[in-house]
Amino acid sequence: MTEQGILGALQTRPAECERHGEYESVMINLGGQRWTGCPACSAETIEQHQAERDASQTDDLRRMRGQAMFEASGVPRRMQGATLKSYVSDSDEQKTAHRQVCDYAKALTEHLETGDGLVLMGNMGTGKTHLAVGLIRYATRTLAVQARYITAPALFSRVRASYGGSGESEAEILGELVEAPLLVIDEIGVGKGSDNELNLTYSLLGQRYDACRPTVIITNLMSDDLRAWLGERVVDRLRETSPVVLFNWESYRGRS
Repeated sequence: MTEQGILGALQTRPAECERHGEYESVMINLGGQRWTGCPACSAETIEQHQAERDASQTDDLRRMRGQAMFEASGVPRRMQGATLKSYVSDSDEQKTAHRQVCDYAKALTEHLETGDGLVLMGNMGTGKTHLAVGLIRYATRTLAVQARYITAPALFSRVRASYGGSGESEAEILGELVEAPLLVIDEIGVGKGSDNELNLTYSLLGQRYDACRPTVIITNLMSDDLRAWLGERVVDRLRETSPVVLFNWESYRGRS
């Protein structure tokens, strides 16, 4: 069968698709003559390829968004390569601590609802910050959950600067940290802990407790010293919501 087309005789013939039934095939000449296939199958193939491209673009956007959230979390540049997987755990104690933080990460979606956190407690140089940063990386890049990292001294310094007209108020600083879905506060217990610093810490942790937002505390102090530094009322809140992960081995730093 032929029809008169713009470019001359157009050849067609009846054909049948196993899936879609009868259709009219057309002879085309693109580097050689061939008959067209089922138009319904062609449309499905185009839709599938488009869906795959869209999914790929969505994955790319998700990765870009997660990386942007990680970079905005406040993690120090030196620590940005830390992951949960790259943590080295040789001893039984290290493996236990590693497993506890990884188990917490696996259930992070649930913890974001309940507000349960962690206290990473123990000696300097044992990898507490490494695991906390790995947790932030997992939250931001895998779950697309915003997270913030800050040290207690940096927090207190920002608040003191606000008293001198730094452009942000104490309420704005605390509000930013209260609203973070996941917050890591490092170096709790560094310094003497003035009344103002303790009040700030209690206010921040108290507001996050009331809002059911999880907080991860990192400290070199052991239980009694932490209680003395923070005060009983803060420790009571932590005891209720935040299991302790112990890091009671010698520092990695300075090993030959």
